[in-house]
Amino acid sequence: MNSTRSEYATGLRAHILNYSARQHTHWQRSYRSLEAYLQSVQPNRLQWQAITRGIAGIETDIRLDVVGTEQSLTKLVLKTQHGLHCEALLARPENARTQPPLVLCLHGIGGTPEMILGNADTAPPSYHAVGRALLDAGFTVLAPRLINNFQERAQINRMALLAGSSVWGLELQILAKLLDLVCSTFGFDEERIAVWGHSMGGAYTLYLMPQLPRIRTGIISAWFNARPQKMVVEDDRYTCFLPSEEEHAFLPGLLTAFSDQDLVSLILPRPLLIQSGKKDNIAWPAFVAKEFESAAHHYRQLQLQDRLQWLLHPGSHEIDVDSGVQFLKKWL
Repeated sequence: MNSTRSEYATGLRAHILNYSARQHTHWQRSYRSLEAYLQSVQPNRLQWQAITRGIAGIETDIRLDVVGTEQSLTKLVLKTQHGLHCEALLARPENARTQPPLVLCLHGIGGTPEMILGNADTAPPSYHAVGRALLDAGFTVLAPRLINNFQERAQINRMALLAGSSVWGLELQILAKLLDLVCSTFGFDEERIAVWGHSMGGAYTLYLMPQLPRIRTGIISAWFNARPQKMVVEDDRYTCFLPSEEEHAFLPGLLTAFSDQDLVSLILPRPLLIQSGKKDNIAWPAFVAKEFESAAHHYRQLQLQDRLQWLLHPGSHEIDVDSGVQFLKKWL
């Protein structure tokens, strides 16, 4: 690395890590009441929507096709006139007498809807057949297929950037439209919708909930982090995105004002469960604890502390199924 490049890296890293200074500029929260709080963060919500904007014009002539049904499992494809599409599996509990609550389940890198809905003896250990557990508990599961590898996400991101969006903005746009059409087509109760994401799916959960108030509760598994350090500080105690091949992780404008703690503040007052593993090398628990404490401050100020929880389980980069199912039963 030449000296100029090294100086740029040093200066940029210092700027990114000086995150608290930007918080004072960008956030002017009021805790006088919940209504006052929501009004005070509305400018931040609009800024977040701009950062994660989709691609203008792609939602014209959009439709949802049912391409197959086997027992309680329905295969769906969302299509736009521009050729963009999203596949999803919709699984409903058998013998349900009323319309069950809907849980949008989002997989991570390398994951699939089939992994989410796999049987306990076939699903990867990180997923623990979470979809089946949700079905057994009486929830309907909507599992879309996300772009799930680094190379494809990087290529889609490059093209989306040219169109004024990003891979994140594009998929958030598609997920929001998918949820709209699934709810209207199948008649789900919009007061009983949740989202549960693992790893990259946890990022989508954190990014989507501030934009969609119709999502009443959420679970973030194996993603929540001290974001500035995670992005640019290499450390033996956790993996850092900067030297990795995960180009897609660098959402333009993310750390202007939207570390994980601040995105959680845009989810308030809705219930949220954050799951982290003691053996998961994506994060250092002490840093996560500090980030969570900063997020929890906002809930406490409004006497809503019971709605935000952090579970540090003994596992690694995985979902803790039992605590998540119980959380959804309580709040959905």
